[in-house]
Amino acid sequence: MRARSGSLCPATGRSRSLACAAAATVVALFFGSAAWAANAPALRLIKIIPIIGTAASPNTRMFSFDISWWDPVTQLYFLADRSNAALDVVDTKTDTLFGQIGGPAPNGAGFAGDTGSTNTSGPNGVTVSPNPNVPCIFATDGPSRVVSFNYKVSFTALVSSMNTGGKTRADELAFDPRDNLLLTINNADTPPFGSLFSVSSTCVLGPPKQVPLTAVNPTNGAEQPVWNPMTQRFYVSIPEVNGSGPHGGVAQINTNGVIDNFFPINFVSPAGLTLGPNGDLLVGGNLTFDTSGNPCTNVVTSATSPVFTPPNCPGIAFPQVAICNPGRGCTGNALVSVPGVGDGDEVWFNPGDGNYYVTAGNHPIAPVLGVVASGANTPPNTLTQLVPTLYAQPPVGATATHNFVHSQGTVHSVAASAVNNHVYVPLPANTAYKLNGVNCAQGCIGVFSAQ
Repeated sequence: MRARSGSLCPATGRSRSLACAAAATVVALFFGSAAWAANAPALRLIKIIPIIGTAASPNTRMFSFDISWWDPVTQLYFLADRSNAALDVVDTKTDTLFGQIGGPAPNGAGFAGDTGSTNTSGPNGVTVSPNPNVPCIFATDGPSRVVSFNYKVSFTALVSSMNTGGKTRADELAFDPRDNLLLTINNADTPPFGSLFSVSSTCVLGPPKQVPLTAVNPTNGAEQPVWNPMTQRFYVSIPEVNGSGPHGGVAQINTNGVIDNFFPINFVSPAGLTLGPNGDLLVGGNLTFDTSGNPCTNVVTSATSPVFTPPNCPGIAFPQVAICNPGRGCTGNALVSVPGVGDGDEVWFNPGDGNYYVTAGNHPIAPVLGVVASGANTPPNTLTQLVPTLYAQPPVGATATHNFVHSQGTVHSVAASAVNNHVYVPLPANTAYKLNGVNCAQGCIGVFSAQ
């Protein structure tokens, strides 16, 4: 189903039957994956990498985490682990835990950790320079902080710590290796805003230049940015504009920090964003809408509620993601709906296998990881598999001995190696995942592969 008039639309009238057919396809993909696997290799769990906590607190279980990243230069995978106030690092050549970046300030990162609120916790976003001559690891933190490391010098010694000037956490981020510019997003400030940092060859951050987002009137935060070398622009997911829930889009930002275009994308509530082939962007949503365009209501898990509560929809749920090509205007054939998966956070494109990977922790059937063939594959821009993941692990608040224990744990982060095509999915501490005598009771990273 393709978008019209530059926006994704819910199905109505004749198109409603197409939406219902798409919903039936979702059920077939989820419950009938064996039939699909007869035609293509299916993604499956091949390894569990336990998180062992920090040296100072090895028994800390991981429940709260955020964005993850795979670096093609070092072939290391990084996870923003808020429970352990650290970046967990995995060597993807061996799929083993390499170590952790953390430690107390001033020499270490001094991350905020899990405070009980995502608005003040950290680390949050993480990315790595793809230029080996600028060997930098970047992470965001609460409150409103951005840090950098030089991995050729030390994985643990802090190089820079800069405040963006906001009141809440700095969140997701993207790096421009042509100009050595880092764009970070303060999603929870009102209004949300971005910050541009110059970066030296030794990973020193320059003073931030604030990037206002008010030109598009974002009324429900701002999410993942990416850098597109084809257009030499940053792009940022905007979940909602003008106070209208179904209406969001992607803002285009030049290297001067100015929004110079905006591409409406409706009925998705854009969140995750990743650069695919030929300048395409896959836009993941953090809401599901029904076939009439009404938003479904996500129910936050609590210690006293069911572990997983499907979104409450006024009508038939219609989860979807969008594929948008800003170089061709993100309209007509340059804006495509991929129905059948949605309502998550991070998304990832793997050039090694040509697939997008979509987290969908609030998917209407159950939490899943979606596999979407990109425009480089055949058939292009289609959902090919839904992999069940893990129900939300409820938060634990005050106890007799602790004022706060841990936040809710959900599966909402993903990255993949373009070398071995392994897909890395962090999982909060649970007893459901076990493989070859290894379990996920401490929290773990599940390694999936179709090979």
